[in-house]
Amino acid sequence: MNIKDNAQAHIKRRSPWHWSGFKTIEEKATVGELSDKISKNNVATLDLADYTPAMRELQQILTGTLIYSTQRKKSLPPPTFTDRDLKEGLRRSWTAEQIGHLLVKYESEWYADEVLSKWNEVDELFEEEKQQQKALIEAGLDKLGITEPYQRDFAMKKVDEAHEHVKSNWQLEKEERIKPSLWWKEVAQAQAQNQTTSTEQSEANTPKLSNLSADGKAWFIHPVAMIDYFPKSEILFQKGDKHEIIREINIRLAGFGGNVPTDEFTERTENMIKQFQRDYMQVEETGVVDIKVIQAIDRFQEEYPIETYFAQAKCKCSTLKLVKGDKACGGFGNGKFEQQKQNANTIEMYRKYEYPGLHRTLFWVLRAWKFYLYHLDQRNMKIELVKSGYRCWSDNNAHNFRQSTNHMGKALDIHMIYNNTKISLENLCDDAREVMISYCNAHYRWNVGNVISLEVGMREKTPKDTAIAATWIHFDVRSFELKYLEDKYFVKSAEQVNGLSMQSLIINKG
Repeated sequence: MNIKDNAQAHIKRRSPWHWSGFKTIEEKATVGELSDKISKNNVATLDLADYTPAMRELQQILTGTLIYSTQRKKSLPPPTFTDRDLKEGLRRSWTAEQIGHLLVKYESEWYADEVLSKWNEVDELFEEEKQQQKALIEAGLDKLGITEPYQRDFAMKKVDEAHEHVKSNWQLEKEERIKPSLWWKEVAQAQAQNQTTSTEQSEANTPKLSNLSADGKAWFIHPVAMIDYFPKSEILFQKGDKHEIIREINIRLAGFGGNVPTDEFTERTENMIKQFQRDYMQVEETGVVDIKVIQAIDRFQEEYPIETYFAQAKCKCSTLKLVKGDKACGGFGNGKFEQQKQNANTIEMYRKYEYPGLHRTLFWVLRAWKFYLYHLDQRNMKIELVKSGYRCWSDNNAHNFRQSTNHMGKALDIHMIYNNTKISLENLCDDAREVMISYCNAHYRWNVGNVISLEVGMREKTPKDTAIAATWIHFDVRSFELKYLEDKYFVKSAEQVNGLSMQSLIINKG
């Protein structure tokens, strides 16, 4: 950066004092030295004086946080810097946050000399590791009383073969992944050459940007920790905005008052954010999205996993005796009746199209419903399982040529359990439906557009109705407009339901 007076007036110099909560470390140990001390947990036998700068800082963080863990007895000594303790620390938000606030100066992984000297240091560790493993195996053989030479030689031969395989893969790793990814040195040299040969910048009095360091060293910071540092009150999105990330917010918080997958920040979005802030975050209702809301959405996803439910929701036609000529769909239909998928003249309940997966909104609503059932309702109603999710035409035909189209990607049937055996299953399901109506803005039947729809139970009937879903809960997105039922909203895995973390999306927002 050009730091001459007034050269770049919009850029201000900052000292470490401006970075409260961050700590700077200059790590000088080589890759080989770090591998030798950390990978085999040798650090547990080292004196603190033998720690590298980064290891010392990590040890201090672990000592200052894990020792107070409720899972660690006070009589135990402070944790050492070992692989096990580090993993335990990263599982705890207060420890991981401190680790994420370390600013480390180190040689970039995208920098190395032609012969990969720093990575070749790791080669020397393989033989030592092999000898250690052989010593452990020999001790085990002694304990088992195995003394026959041919048996012991066979075990040692297997260790040699395994390590040769590991070494071979490591050589491929260096040649085929590490070496092709090196770019730092080439770019740094090109920048230096351009500054030497070009006079256009000086003639135009244009400030020069700082180049990449010639030695490949730079300061590294965790990107999420960087975002977390900035003022939490900064508004990222508010009513009237339009962005693809807003679409993700509308999907992921659809269970907090109801919404559709639009990229617009509407009044519904504002009300949904307020409800999420009030009920889940338990903070002031602002109705705008800041970094706290973004982080809370990611936390909400982690606290209420849906992987098991998604697996249960796949089509079960492969387990059925199918009608002659039909074929199993593999979980999400065979794409039949594709010509109907965007036909506005076809009423949705009669749309025969087998959507290519399950609508993401279903599982995010399921998350919110689970949250309300467990925390705000106080009646200990629990979701037992997804009894029925996707049902393709082969499945329908196997069930006496059933004509239902709801379950071709748009619906879930839920079975519930209750801690009060005096309550009938019918009343339990109606109680659970009322929670979804109250908090997720679900509606009985399909007269209201762009909401979650429910089949009726015992309490909500007209003279025409029978108890369609007396002992289970059916909800769907059948009333969504066609533009919210495009193929892109239907997915085939829980990973696709979740998508990238919201914090990752914000990092790449620019």
